[in-house]
Amino acid sequence: MIKKLLLLGAALMVASFSTHAELSPQLKIASDILQGVTKADVRPFSTRDFGRDKFDGAVSVLVLEPNAEASLMAVRKKLPPGLVAFIGTTQSLTKPPAVGVEIVVGSGNYPLGILEIAKTDAVNYNMVTKHLKEKLSKWHTSYGIDIWQAETDTIQLKLNKLPTNIRAFAREVYEFCPDIVDQGVGSLPALEKAIKEQRGLFLWWD
Repeated sequence: MIKKLLLLGAALMVASFSTHAELSPQLKIASDILQGVTKADVRPFSTRDFGRDKFDGAVSVLVLEPNAEASLMAVRKKLPPGLVAFIGTTQSLTKPPAVGVEIVVGSGNYPLGILEIAKTDAVNYNMVTKHLKEKLSKWHTSYGIDIWQAETDTIQLKLNKLPTNIRAFAREVYEFCPDIVDQGVGSLPALEKAIKEQRGLFLWWD
């Protein structure tokens, strides 16, 4: 029995080393930072499609939701150029569902590289990732944006500066993402108020 346990432990150590060894140099750095900040087990992938699809171009950990934003900020402070971090899948449809939310680190540039890793889309509105990037690129040029959470059908972002014409911007946001009003705040005036108060947007396409 003891011999079997020793062999099992050795096999697990080899498997763990092999997984880490397969990561690119950038993702090894990312893995070490994630583990150092969160103390959680690092996975050699992030997830897409509500957790059902594994993407091996990034690494991730699962943390409790109340700790996620603080952990993300701590990870971001340590990342070298060429790596991006964000909160990924929060709505897991795996069986059993994942416990916690993802913090993801992958290769890319802020902010739009995050959407490539998350593979966010709005297929119900005939928009794939590249269409979302095109719109958000314009907003980034005009106002500066920080995408801090992205998953299959959701993007949360902060605006570095508010648009001069909030009313016109709110109409533009509504045309791009109707669900933010129709299934969210309920009216364009309410959306204007939310943008001013939050200095950001919670976008999703149901």
